This record gives sequence, structure tokens and C-alpha cells, in this order.
Amino acid sequence: MLANVKRRLLAAPPNTSRLRLRAWAEEAAQLGAGPDFRVLDAGAGDAPYRDLFAHVRYETADFGEIDKEYAHLDYVCDLASLPVPDGTYDLVFSSQVLEHMPDPLAVLREFNRVLKAGGEAWLSAPLFYQEHEQPYDFFRYTQFAWRHLAEKAGFKVVDIDWLEGYWGTLAYQLQTASTAMRTKGRSAEAVAFAAMARVFARRELAERVTDAGMCKNYRVRLAKP
Repeated sequence: MLANVKRRLLAAPPNTSRLRLRAWAEEAAQLGAGPDFRVLDAGAGDAPYRDLFAHVRYETADFGEIDKEYAHLDYVCDLASLPVPDGTYDLVFSSQVLEHMPDPLAVLREFNRVLKAGGEAWLSAPLFYQEHEQPYDFFRYTQFAWRHLAEKAGFKVVDIDWLEGYWGTLAYQLQTASTAMRTKGRSAEAVAFAAMARVFARRELAERVTDAGMCKNYRVRLAKP
């Protein structure tokens, strides 16, 4: 019984970033329809958004070198060297990928190349997040880095915005602290941080605050002129 109580007290909060990403991908999926509208999910991994793009021609690309589960990939390749002709896609969607690219500018230029004129790239990447998928974790991105890279790659910036609000960032920080306390055997602190993480995760889902604190991730919408 005590073990069950402890598990409940240490339960992780909802992953607000994943929920925000899902909603954002739903928006991207409304940009077109039919088999002539082509979408590339670049760095697709296990392709969690495949179902959202069932009404268009959806393709996936990833380098496939991380020890994790992958969906069926149409292209196993370096994202800086996609094996498709110029002007192939109407939309490039790339979620939480650019931090893993050793040459992000080359990747953005490649996205620009494979997009049709007027096509868009919808991208997200972290500003604040722990190292992950080592050793393929190279960068974190401010809004100014996004604008600099996008313009050098030949894109017009349509929008740069926080993915989740500040409460989502706090929820992540507090859950990370809870995990750290558990590894050190400090159960009381772990429970306290986990409880606060759940509170701020719920606040994030109720109210996306973007005028205070800092975001965890940026989401970016770029257009090819």
C-alpha cells in the first residue's frame, strides 16, 4: 500500500511539450489536402504525427543511428543531403530535431532546396532541455539564432513563438529536480518537487503564459520565397 502511495506522489506530470507539439502538428496538417500535397517529416523517428497527415502524401526521413525505435522510413539519410529533387515538397515538418544536427545551417538550406516556391518549413527545437540522445546533441536555439539561421538559409520568417509557456518550463524543471532527488535517496524533496511539477503542468494546460520567464522550446514557421 505504501509503495502505491509513493508511486502516486512521485507520478510524472503530463508532458505539456508533447501535447503542445501535437496541437501544432494538427495546425500544420491543415495546410493542404490530397495526394499532390507532399509533406516531409524530417527527423521523423517513430513518426508520431503520421496519422495527422493521412490526407496528404506523407514521407519520412531520418538518419536512423540512435538506439531507439523508428517507424518505417522512406529515406534513411543525412538531413543535409536528402535524396530528392529540388522543389519536391509543399511542407517540411521537423519537430525537436535541429539540436541533433552538427551543421544546422546546412540542414536548413537543404530544407529550402527541397521545398517548392511558397512552401513552408515548420520546425521546433529546445532552448532549455537536458542533454539527450548522446552524443548527437549539439545546440540549443534562441529566437535570434532561429532568425539568423533562417535568413542565411534563404527563408522568410513567418513566425517565431514559444511552444509552451513559462508554466510548462517550470513543470519540466521541477520534474527534473524530482528525478535528481530520487537518485540521491532524498524522497521528501522528490515528492515535493513532483507535486509542484504536476501543479505547474496543469497551469500550463489551462494558461499558456508567454510574457514572463523563458520558454522550453521555440516553434518556427518559415516560408520559401
